[in-house]
Amino acid sequence: MALKAGPHIRRRGGALSLIRPFFHHFKSKLLFFFLTLLGLVQLATLVFIDTAMIDSAKTQIDENLSVGGHVFTELMNKRAGQLAQMTRLLSADFAFKNAVTTSDRETIISVLENLKTRINAHLVMLISLDHTVLANTMHPEIVKGTLQLPEALSEAENHGESSAIVTMDGKTYQITIVPLLAPDPVAWLCTGFLVDDDLLFEMKKLILADVTVINMNRTESQPIIASTLPKQVSQTLLKSISKVNTEKVNTLLEVNYKNEKYVTAITTLQKVGGYSIIAALQRSLNEVLKPFYTLRRVLYVFFVLTLLSSILASLRIARTVTKPVSTLVEGVREIAKGIYSHRVMVRHGDEIGELAEAFNVMSMGLEEKELVADLLGKVVSAPIAHELLKKKVELGGEEREVTILFTDIRNFTTISENHPPKQVLTLLNMYITTMSTIIERHGGVIDKFIGDAIMALYGAPISNPDDADSALNSALEMEEALSGLNREIEQMGFKPIDIGIGINTDTVLAGNMGSKHRLNYTVIGDGVNIASRLETLTKSEEFKTKIIISGATLDKSNGNYITRYLGDVAVKGKRNKVTIYSLDRPE
Repeated sequence: MALKAGPHIRRRGGALSLIRPFFHHFKSKLLFFFLTLLGLVQLATLVFIDTAMIDSAKTQIDENLSVGGHVFTELMNKRAGQLAQMTRLLSADFAFKNAVTTSDRETIISVLENLKTRINAHLVMLISLDHTVLANTMHPEIVKGTLQLPEALSEAENHGESSAIVTMDGKTYQITIVPLLAPDPVAWLCTGFLVDDDLLFEMKKLILADVTVINMNRTESQPIIASTLPKQVSQTLLKSISKVNTEKVNTLLEVNYKNEKYVTAITTLQKVGGYSIIAALQRSLNEVLKPFYTLRRVLYVFFVLTLLSSILASLRIARTVTKPVSTLVEGVREIAKGIYSHRVMVRHGDEIGELAEAFNVMSMGLEEKELVADLLGKVVSAPIAHELLKKKVELGGEEREVTILFTDIRNFTTISENHPPKQVLTLLNMYITTMSTIIERHGGVIDKFIGDAIMALYGAPISNPDDADSALNSALEMEEALSGLNREIEQMGFKPIDIGIGINTDTVLAGNMGSKHRLNYTVIGDGVNIASRLETLTKSEEFKTKIIISGATLDKSNGNYITRYLGDVAVKGKRNKVTIYSLDRPE
């Protein structure tokens, strides 16, 4: 029987085996699912925390550096303002003016040194109105020196006084230039503080950031003026800064040195001609993130412990779930083999238990259905049985174009009278078995057995384009098979039998006929009657042929047959004549 569910289930199982090459067992899939889900959640959490902490640290550093830049600038401006105030006070000192007017160089140098000590400066110079250095505490031995800060002095001449950051003798100073009035300007007094590493380290304590002061003059051989950073880091910083536009306000960039990352804010201290002097404030991102790294290590340990606990819990859950599932899978395999009597023993009070109970109910239903299908398949043809089982059985039908084949044994009544009923039944079963096999092999459906007659359908309940050809080929093969069958019949003591076959194609009503309590799938219509009448005509001495087909059947076939026109005959029960042909076997 083709009605069993086994082959279909096996095909689905084969397809499933193709898409699960790595995870054959449900337990493996379940474990993989839980662990993957947990791993993804943990990974997403770590990534989120990591990103959030780094972003927070960068934001904090940016804010701190921005504030630090303002503080650093204010401190430098405040130093410049204090220096200018003290220098103005000194320039107005009466004793200092008298010492300068004496033109005694030793006296002037002594006064300048005293002034330098009083204001705690690193540089004091007296400059004439014609830009000649009259006295310099850096070089007291030089009588008259060359001025190294023309821009700052020009600024003082234009605005009365000036402040600037300048480089002299390889050192950088923050200077202030004020006029020496008596009461008109008679000279310029210049004082300055050294801008060096010590100064920046003092400021680092206040702004909590590393500071590097850089001269951005392209011709400067040593652009780094001072820095709180190690030399290698400051050089890396210089390379990074040279690639960006430092003219932008609050320029920010990241500098990587080895495995450490620095966030840098750039503040312009002074613009001179075509270059500028900048201050780069830096904070180590790794240093700020140290508390987070500690937290992250704790989270790593926690996540590893969670993962291990989840593995143990998942294994336990998977074992609990998969054991009954495995039992159900084994049950399905037994059902796939056609062993519908198989039952599963799963005692669970949850959905799995309900599934096992439903499985057992299903197997009982399949067992009963298989018995019905086997019995039905022996009573009617398999296609009809399948048609009845797949639909709701109800009375009614539909119009279909069907080719109907009728065949019976000639003079069967005489054969029956001369032999015992048991032998006759054996003969009849042999005949029907042989002919039915041929009909079914060509796609025909046995509609019914009427004594020694067989009624077969081609096109109901399933239609095919070559239904007419299938019927004609069946008839030819049946005629050919009769020779072999007769040899067996003769060995049983019977005389050879002869058959007649009638074939017609027409539109008929196909469906379930009968009563609500007993029905039969069949076809009714004039086309059925014509096929029966054509089979009767094969017994006529007028035509002398075993197979008679209608013109309608021949028209529906491919025409590749040996036929003989027999004429247009009046068939009992039909007004119009029917064109008929003899179908002959090729010699």
